[in-house]
Amino acid sequence: MTRNGAFAAANSQDPVWQRLWLRCQQHEWQSLAMVGSSKRHPEAVMELAVGLSRLAAELGQEIVILDGRNYGLKDIQPTQEEIQRIVTRGKRCILVLKLVPENATTVPLGQLVDCALLGVFIGETTTVAAGRTIDEIGRSKFLGSIVVS
Repeated sequence: MTRNGAFAAANSQDPVWQRLWLRCQQHEWQSLAMVGSSKRHPEAVMELAVGLSRLAAELGQEIVILDGRNYGLKDIQPTQEEIQRIVTRGKRCILVLKLVPENATTVPLGQLVDCALLGVFIGETTTVAAGRTIDEIGRSKFLGSIVVS
């Protein structure tokens, strides 16, 4: 999903973004977690969420993005309420989260949403961190992964 070290702008004509969008449409969802992290590019998962949101807007849909990467215990209930408000208004929501070893609230927050995508960063994301994230949130939540070089 990268070109010259930066994320390509999301648009409905780009086959990479088309595949990501279509993968996300294989299941009915109103709320989606995008889980992952990169020390080399800390904004990467957020940029993926923004790209998906842009693509949705191009297709006439609205997606609200919540940045849960640094949420703590006190944020779990308010986040649940905010997701509910968003989907009650007929909008979709993407909740951006870190891997489980990096933030303990990723598990309860990831379990609040309908489904999830895992961001895997080549040379950074360990199989242990990815596996733990999938297992603790729940394998059935995950639509798949986004591999980023």
